[in-house]
Amino acid sequence: MRLQPQDKFEVQDSYEILASYEVVREVVNGITIDSAAVTADGDGKKILKKGQPVSKMASGKYVPYNAAGADGSENPSVLLKHTIDVTDGDVVTGGYEVAKVITERIPVTVDATLKGKMPNIVFA
Repeated sequence: MRLQPQDKFEVQDSYEILASYEVVREVVNGITIDSAAVTADGDGKKILKKGQPVSKMASGKYVPYNAAGADGSENPSVLLKHTIDVTDGDVVTGGYEVAKVITERIPVTVDATLKGKMPNIVFA
């Protein structure tokens, strides 16, 4: 008789990006992702991973962080709270404005530039 637990299934993106719940400020259903600004993958899906930094544009919509951008996408202000699929159009989602996160679980390279542009996010 086997008594050890077995993983029967894995919930997509069930990993936690928060390193602490001590100080967290969320934006709940207030972030509209501009689907036109998201690049499709090899399967034609436009997916943004949990923890993706996003930048607010003049239109009021958010786009994925682009360190080399010159259009506002280089200034992130929020980390996505969930993985989202914007293949079929814009999506309204939530994110973190203030948080302590696990650096290794952020889907972009966390360097001094990103840390400097997101002073309310502590990368642990």
